[in-house]
Amino acid sequence: MWIFVILKPTLKTRFFFALLLVLPTAILSLSTTQAATVPTLQFGDVSIKPYATEQLDIGGFAQTRQPVPGVGVRAGRLRNGARITIHNQIELGGIWDFGPAPGGQMRLFEGQASYVGLKHFVFTVGIFKPSFGLESMQAQGDTTFIERSSISTITRNIAAGIERQAVQIEAHGQRYHVALSGTAGTAGPGENGNQRALVFRLVGVPVRTKDLFVHVGFSGEWVFKAAHAPGEKPGMAFSDYPEMNVGLTSKYLNTSRLALNSVGAFGLEAAAAWKRFLFQGEAYDIVAKRVVENDTQHLHFSGWYTQASYTLVGKPRSWKSRSAAFSSPVCDKKQDLLCHGSGVLEAAARYSESNLHSGSVDGGRQQAWSATLNWWPVDILKIALQYEYGEIQGGRKPENFHAILSMIQIKF
Repeated sequence: MWIFVILKPTLKTRFFFALLLVLPTAILSLSTTQAATVPTLQFGDVSIKPYATEQLDIGGFAQTRQPVPGVGVRAGRLRNGARITIHNQIELGGIWDFGPAPGGQMRLFEGQASYVGLKHFVFTVGIFKPSFGLESMQAQGDTTFIERSSISTITRNIAAGIERQAVQIEAHGQRYHVALSGTAGTAGPGENGNQRALVFRLVGVPVRTKDLFVHVGFSGEWVFKAAHAPGEKPGMAFSDYPEMNVGLTSKYLNTSRLALNSVGAFGLEAAAAWKRFLFQGEAYDIVAKRVVENDTQHLHFSGWYTQASYTLVGKPRSWKSRSAAFSSPVCDKKQDLLCHGSGVLEAAARYSESNLHSGSVDGGRQQAWSATLNWWPVDILKIALQYEYGEIQGGRKPENFHAILSMIQIKF
């Protein structure tokens, strides 16, 4: 039996719940021509596009091997700011992350400057998300599932991912995307920025017709100087929640912190879009040199996922060359409120595996099956319902579970 948990309201949770109540009501009160995506403000050659991601997760475990009480409620992402374009040559991004509620730490989510004045090229410096992996490069509002697959999360957190201090050069077009980055640590309190790494991504589009689109790519990252606080050895931990996080569990997959000389991750990505269907998958290997009593051990972790989605109502997901990833489906009519009278609808299924067992290190092995239904009643409002079954073997806490998760998200 599920028991609802009553959370002590904090300033962030009160603000978020108020936003969820007020903003959708205000949107629905507008005419269909006024309810379009939040407009970009234009001042001569300077454009300012407001940015917001507000996400509320509600869910729990219908069945587990060990009791997990209650239903979790978590404001997962509270990010607000703006992106500015000057003379179509300079892009500036300033976005503040108010942290998960309750109890999350606030930090700078994005503070970057890009030069885009040279056709097909982008030069970026600051705190941002370097190009790495197909699922990683989808914006949070564009991901098919509420959370990314575990192997995507684990690998992107090595040297790429959000809030990363980095410099990057990229080139992109209708049939390609190439990026090379030098990265350090992540921004924010409690983080150590003395890590040093290289990240790259190569993507090609061999087939692009009216009905068929094929994407293939290869990503890699290599940490040649792992982060460490004063007085401790360089190292890193590999971990993730079970592809959902509502505040009820710890990370089932977890190696704890390992003393490492170096670590890298390399992976293949592929996708095929045919009419309303989209199939995509990725596979990664993680290699690390572990230091134990003046001896070096070679560790190998791995994982992969495959997923399929189908747009029931609306225009299917489209590919964006700047990120070499797929956007959310949108309405196929000039209608922003309740497309075709029902809103944009998408159904999807995913299978994933992650293996953090190598040698004497047993961070667990996870298999997860997920199914989701996504609904956009308005272009900036997403409501999702997801079922997940997971098996975690080995590690610190073996587990089998059935879980149901829902999400309300405002994204523009």
